[in-house]
Amino acid sequence: MTGYQTDPSPWTRFRRHLTKGILFVAGAAALALAAPAAHAADFQKEWAELVAAAKKEGVVSIAAGGAPSRNYRDIFDAFKKKYGIGVEVSRGGANSTISRVLAERKTGKHTMDIALISVRINNQRLVPSESLIPFEPMLIHPEVLDKSKWYGGRYWYGDKFTKYTFFYTAGVIDGLRFWYNTEKVSAKDVATIKTPGDLLDPKWKGKIVAQAMEDPSGIRQMIDSWQTEGMGPDWVRKFITGAGVTFSADRRILETWLVGGRFPIKAPTGAEEELRTLAKKGIPIKEGVIPAKQGMLRASGSGCCISAFKNAPHPNAAKLFANWFLSKEGQTLLHTTIPNLSVSSLRNDVPFGQVIEEQRRTPGKKYFYPDADPESGARNKKIQDEIMKIWESRKR
Repeated sequence: MTGYQTDPSPWTRFRRHLTKGILFVAGAAALALAAPAAHAADFQKEWAELVAAAKKEGVVSIAAGGAPSRNYRDIFDAFKKKYGIGVEVSRGGANSTISRVLAERKTGKHTMDIALISVRINNQRLVPSESLIPFEPMLIHPEVLDKSKWYGGRYWYGDKFTKYTFFYTAGVIDGLRFWYNTEKVSAKDVATIKTPGDLLDPKWKGKIVAQAMEDPSGIRQMIDSWQTEGMGPDWVRKFITGAGVTFSADRRILETWLVGGRFPIKAPTGAEEELRTLAKKGIPIKEGVIPAKQGMLRASGSGCCISAFKNAPHPNAAKLFANWFLSKEGQTLLHTTIPNLSVSSLRNDVPFGQVIEEQRRTPGKKYFYPDADPESGARNKKIQDEIMKIWESRKR
């Protein structure tokens, strides 16, 4: 009958649904395959535009603390060679650099783009002065945005707002480490140092040197010790005032005293790269360790974190440097160009290179990371104030 259709058979209906399903799945698969390619093309376009804009600015200015200003030259040179953009790095100590930068900013003069400065100075000076911008919005590189490549599958920050002070490395604390002169201290005597309290034994009085509290590594170690099980406030107080320890803020002097045997033990106060180099050359010094009960990650000095200044004079160069530095390429250079590196990148996909054995995180192991606690800045500042009171009382 004209214009009349019978209902299709169940088999015909099934074939129609099957065909539609296949077409839908095929279309979805094509879209899924096309999406990464589209994203990759978008990124390449954005990256090329960023590089071009950064080249017009010509330079990135970095306020650097001790470790980056001393050890990152090859990294800065690699960035310059790759992109043709110069790197200007501040000279002098971290505190003096930041004092100058903040004084300039008060007059409306903005000279710095990036800070490679300790988490302590970030928290105590840069964040409170509102000198920084949120860091994560700067990140565009796929290798940096992929959080699965970072320890714990996330980004780590050292400020109370969890957005300004981006951690890119961490030190591993698996014990309390000290150095001794093997010609002045026997292995038998070292074997008696089994707990932090053993370093305070009267037999070591007048034989120990340590970094003064004016040295960033010195105060940092005491802040850590204040919060470490088996040490605490009483240990710190006795170490500073009652153990006969000789202090100096000059690292070369401490090194000379240890190597020459005038003071045969150097207490655990950080900045040990030079000592490891000397030990490898056959100088009679050796590292001792008092094992810790729990593994901990630590923000170690100025080589721990990166932040970005507000009103940066070279914003595109700053963005390019931050993304490249935190990429696999940049962080691999960090591991391979610095001898006896005493921290390791928080990226999980870079070879350890020259990172010393005890600073290599164990895959799959969870560590206590107090510096990444949003409350750590205020807590550490309070502890630091208490330590400085003890320090000043010693000098009176």
